Amino acid sequence: MKIIKAENHRDFEAIFPVIRELRPNLTFHEYTDLMMNAKLRDDYDIVAVFDGPKCIAAMGYRILYDFVHGKHLYIDDLVVTESCRSKGIGAELLRYAEQVAVEKKCKGLRLCTGVDRKDSQRFYERNNWNARAIAYKKTISGDV
Repeated sequence: MKIIKAENHRDFEAIFPVIRELRPNLTFHEYTDLMMNAKLRDDYDIVAVFDGPKCIAAMGYRILYDFVHGKHLYIDDLVVTESCRSKGIGAELLRYAEQVAVEKKCKGLRLCTGVDRKDSQRFYERNNWNARAIAYKKTISGDV
């Protein structure tokens, strides 16, 4: 299995259907706009696993700094296509993220998953991640 870093528009197009499995309401325009802004502001990267020309998994991540976690690698999205799950691909992406965190001298790694996503929670726990917080969210309506 080879993990490649997305570098160009062709890569982003190939990865988009996999990201949509996790984020079904996302349009391609929103995806590229958000990704480019995250890249400019937080050095966001997205990596993918391909089976031939078809993307079967993707993970987006960035390096963040805060008072609670110090310098850490934050995983925004990790998704493996439904037909390719339970084959070790997600675990391999987590190992890749850990390797990047070590190379960039981070104190740790962090991610969030939905409270209703029990399969995801079990996956992370099997891979030695610990649930450490509950995240709260408030949506702002109107133009911001």
